[in-house]
Amino acid sequence: MFQLRHKILQVLHDQHATTLQLLERLEDLLRRSRPDNPPPADDPQVAAFLSELAAVMEHEVGNHFAFEEEHLFPRFSRVSDPGIAAMLGDEHEVIRPLARRIAEVARTARAEGFTPAAWEEFHRLGAELVEREVFHIQKEEMGFLPALDQILDPEDAEALAETYSNVESG
Repeated sequence: MFQLRHKILQVLHDQHATTLQLLERLEDLLRRSRPDNPPPADDPQVAAFLSELAAVMEHEVGNHFAFEEEHLFPRFSRVSDPGIAAMLGDEHEVIRPLARRIAEVARTARAEGFTPAAWEEFHRLGAELVEREVFHIQKEEMGFLPALDQILDPEDAEALAETYSNVESG
């Protein structure tokens, strides 16, 4: 991918890359363990992964999605095709409950292990989340962020970077 001019868009790109790497690891875990054969949640690698997955998914659907919806989609809609921002927002609405639920199941499994029902749910939700989130990120990376990079003026981009930094620091 080409270099993004604005820091805020580079931050979002970097978060996308982190999320994609995590989703690849989730997909690998799902491939290694069938829906009826949960991995041992007390395995240190599995336990660490479940904690990381929960944290990243909560961040993704919290700070990252909210920032895009409140600050980027409206700017994009004013200058470019509002249907693109609406489509991405609609995808957020589908991904948000999946990500929240998988984070919840991951945290419970981290603490208590997987029951057969919890693993089946995790496996099903994980596969759907990987499919939807990867496709969503690809759209943002190939179209939305590069277009926004051309639309934003430097002052607006700097203000957005400061706003996002404040959101991230809580």
